[in-house]
Amino acid sequence: MTYEFTFRQTALAMAAPIALGAAALFAPAPAIAQSYSPDVLQVNETGPIAFDPSPQLDLADGGAIEFWVAAAWSGDPGYDPPVVINIGPEGILYQISVLRDRDGLVFANANDEDVFIADLTDGKLHHVAVNIMLDGLEVYVDGELVGTSELLPLSLPSAALFVGGIEPDNSANLDGAIAQLRFWSQPLEQQEIIDFRLREVLDANSEDHPAAEFLAAQSDFRAGELLVVESMETLP
Repeated sequence: MTYEFTFRQTALAMAAPIALGAAALFAPAPAIAQSYSPDVLQVNETGPIAFDPSPQLDLADGGAIEFWVAAAWSGDPGYDPPVVINIGPEGILYQISVLRDRDGLVFANANDEDVFIADLTDGKLHHVAVNIMLDGLEVYVDGELVGTSELLPLSLPSAALFVGGIEPDNSANLDGAIAQLRFWSQPLEQQEIIDFRLREVLDANSEDHPAAEFLAAQSDFRAGELLVVESMETLP
């Protein structure tokens, strides 16, 4: 699979930069700002990335996670490939994975899991947003609500946040791509999810994201970084 975007080596990656073809990669979406190119981590080429723990990434008190994911495998890999895992010595705070048959997503913590059905079999990047509220979850795929749940992240100590898997040579990693990972300290409105999935949070050519002040962290896979927001002045 080829893409239009390019990115640099990541902290756990040993592969050279890869060119990735946007027109064939993205699922159908509304007209978007042509200048925006979300950073892409091609996990099956680079391996996963590990980031240091941060209170802004725990989300036990609510928030949201946004990302794009492409599932490149075809046969059953024998496991549900992980996208994001926040884990510590006492277990998993939260984990989002793609179902092994590419027909949905799994949200799990150390105690339980819930499944959300969505068709991801075309191998293209699909946008996912998970709203975490006081009473449960809302899961959106390509701007559409695909399910709700009473499951929540656990309030546990975190050792690290992993993207795409845990170990570079572990076979239980995601075979595909992850793009533009964002964490928010407040849930997002559905229209915000739709309007800004392919726009910068701070848009030089238009209005800024209405929830910009609640951005907690944003990936920069090109530099192998997760940019944690300490204040409005440090917004990416």
